[in-house]
Amino acid sequence: MTKTFTSSKNIFKNHRFPILLILFAGFFFRVFHYLNNRSLWEDEVFLASSLIRMNFTELATLPLDYQQRAPIGFLWLAHLGVFFFDKKELSLRLFPFVAGIAALFTFVPVARYFLRSNQSIFAAIFVVALAPPIIYHAVEVKQYGTEFFASVLSLYLYTHFVQKDNIKDLLIWGILGAIILWFSFSSLFVLFGMAGSVCLTCLIKKEWKQLFLYMIPFSVWLISFLIQYAFFISKFPEEEWLIQFWRNRDAFMPIPPHSVKDLLWPFKQIYSLVRYPMGLTWFDLDYKNDYSDKLRILARMPALPILTGLLGLWTLLKKERKHLLLFALPVILALIASALEFYPLRERLTVFLSPIFILVIGKGVENIYTWPVSAWAKKIFLCALLAAPLLNSTLQMIDPELFGDYKKSSQREAMQYLQKNYQAGDVVYVYWNNQPSFRYYQQAYGFNFKTVFGSDVRYVSHNFDSYFKNLSSDFKKLNGSRRLWYAYKPYNGIKIGDIEKEPKWYYYKVDAVKKMLEKISSFGVLKDSYPSRETGTDVKLYLFELDPERRL
Repeated sequence: MTKTFTSSKNIFKNHRFPILLILFAGFFFRVFHYLNNRSLWEDEVFLASSLIRMNFTELATLPLDYQQRAPIGFLWLAHLGVFFFDKKELSLRLFPFVAGIAALFTFVPVARYFLRSNQSIFAAIFVVALAPPIIYHAVEVKQYGTEFFASVLSLYLYTHFVQKDNIKDLLIWGILGAIILWFSFSSLFVLFGMAGSVCLTCLIKKEWKQLFLYMIPFSVWLISFLIQYAFFISKFPEEEWLIQFWRNRDAFMPIPPHSVKDLLWPFKQIYSLVRYPMGLTWFDLDYKNDYSDKLRILARMPALPILTGLLGLWTLLKKERKHLLLFALPVILALIASALEFYPLRERLTVFLSPIFILVIGKGVENIYTWPVSAWAKKIFLCALLAAPLLNSTLQMIDPELFGDYKKSSQREAMQYLQKNYQAGDVVYVYWNNQPSFRYYQQAYGFNFKTVFGSDVRYVSHNFDSYFKNLSSDFKKLNGSRRLWYAYKPYNGIKIGDIEKEPKWYYYKVDAVKKMLEKISSFGVLKDSYPSRETGTDVKLYLFELDPERRL
């Protein structure tokens, strides 16, 4: 054993003030965005629907709404917020928020264990504290932020227990790891990769007694996973639509590669990881301008963190192969699962791996600070590396509309606007693509409108003429109303369970949502709309004054 675990009493011994300052900044950003209380975006709504409707037993035994999947431990703790408080956003986000704060502070002793210089420790904590994607998932009603915490906690337990050689401590390690598996599906890769690296190290060193002792915690982990698989995971069916969804986004590693695009997959994945979830790329160019993909990549400046990470891998290979194996095996297991199309690797589904990648970049920083160059050159390098998360998180606090990027939602604000301006005699028509969000907010906030939930007749129609004819029964329900509110998502989305781009007549080279709006607009005179901006929103409300004599 080459390094002893650093006790919590010595966490802030070196560089105490800068680390405390960064921890405070990370805590502040998380609290700010939690209390800013943005609307739930669609993926959050899908899970929130079950959390506010089901009790603890139902969450453990019944299928979740909208074919959602989440670990039972996460579901129960997230539901506690609803149980003790209410069905609104802050209650639903309470447990992910607490997990995000815990991950921030738990990462400190992890960084101090694996990294050897003050600068590398500072850099790693800086990224965890200020990376916008990591902050975002700390205040989201989904399990991804909890998976980040599970990975950090698994690494922390490794630092505390890997040197133990008594049955009691190893059994405690086993029990704690077994519990983590019930809160994070992805912790399977981290814990089993960790177990593999420890066993291989013992085999190489021929430490047979220690290998036998390590079987205690690792067996407990395996038993915990098998129980969870038998009673919960195995009940999740393989959904062809979901596999196809991730195939369309190149989330599965192509093995064997069949094209140049397949050969470039690993390089594209490295760039994606640097951008999300580590947040080490600069802000994007204006999306309204027609820049090439190459220019966008250059503008995000990914080269510096990528080169630093490669240098970190080289450092591990030369000096700390045990830790290289520890970091590599979870990634390898995830890649194997991806190649078999069991687990997609893209954006939010890679958040659980980010603590490992951040530590690798920290090793690169550690190496650079041994170079015989001026102190100022090293400081300039460190500032350039860490400027992006600080800049982007600051901009997102100044303008919270930037927080979450495409995941920013205006659903609650639209519903509140509707509540404020709704009058007796009005009717609300909710298009099929906005119904999950509308139904959640109607229940969570007790909104009460005369509502017609539009039928989804895409698959029994052949063109827009038959589509509108099949909607005639919906339209007849609008008769007798003085005003019509039309609520919809202003883009061609899909419903959970849909194969993308099907049916073709609805999606192929046509803006189906625009055609539906034109149809609704023919029913009356436009009087109001919300929000007033035309872009950057996931919901639109239009108010039409209807002719009471006209029959639809």
